[in-house]
Amino acid sequence: MQQPDRHNKTDERVRFVARHYQPDRFDSRKAWAVMREQLGIPAKRRSLFTYWQVAAVAALLLIAGILYFVGDRTEVLVAENERSEFSLPDQTKIVMQRGAELEHDQRFGKNERHVSMRGEITFAVTRDETKPFVVSTPVARVEVLGTEFTVKADDKETRLTVTSGRVLFTPHDPVIPLLCEAGMAVHYRADTETVEVTSPGSRININAKEEFLLFDNIQLKEVARVLSHYYNVSLELPKDEENIPFSSSFTGKSILEIINIINYTLDTNVTFNNSTMAPTTH
Repeated sequence: MQQPDRHNKTDERVRFVARHYQPDRFDSRKAWAVMREQLGIPAKRRSLFTYWQVAAVAALLLIAGILYFVGDRTEVLVAENERSEFSLPDQTKIVMQRGAELEHDQRFGKNERHVSMRGEITFAVTRDETKPFVVSTPVARVEVLGTEFTVKADDKETRLTVTSGRVLFTPHDPVIPLLCEAGMAVHYRADTETVEVTSPGSRININAKEEFLLFDNIQLKEVARVLSHYYNVSLELPKDEENIPFSSSFTGKSILEIINIINYTLDTNVTFNNSTMAPTTH
């Protein structure tokens, strides 16, 4: 059987295009249909496989878009069991009670270690002095380098219990950084603006709404630090007076009145730093 002359067929196609082409008016789909009829080429139907190929490509593009969107999102851990254990990217171990939630972004551990939480979570933090571990609750902030502690929080209050190491606890209002060591606990209520810090043998109680302060067997250096933040002033005291225990309570007192009471009671020399209001010393 004689084979078709491919060269003649090619020439015929070229002549067809040249005859029907007009600038900006040539429709390749219509031209191909006419040429296919003239050359006796049967029309091809799209196979089911072709449609599946198109669908697969579309699905891959959709997945790629989803992954790109999720790439900048935060990771959320939710405790569905009574005790759910997880390891964070820096190898910090956490134990979450049922219903607790913890959230961090995908850059955690690279430049900073910051998590947000609610519920009850126990942390065993991997020590890293270059990147403090920060826990944000709806109403407070906890900052550590490496230690073990438990935080229980919701929209109204935060509770902290320190098992080992030292933790800096800062409520949103009043903003007073409270240094807590092993064996200490903090209970903060945002609705009443109250903070209670307890440890074996000592206690601090602050009620910002009622302007109430209580110090029970607290070292004078810690009393001065709390008062400095509460009244937004800078206080100084001699080194040899820092560890003197102090117990008293104040309601609606000015910082000047409080300093005078401390100095008269303990025979100390607490003063304002660079202040024109010099309290009386004894």
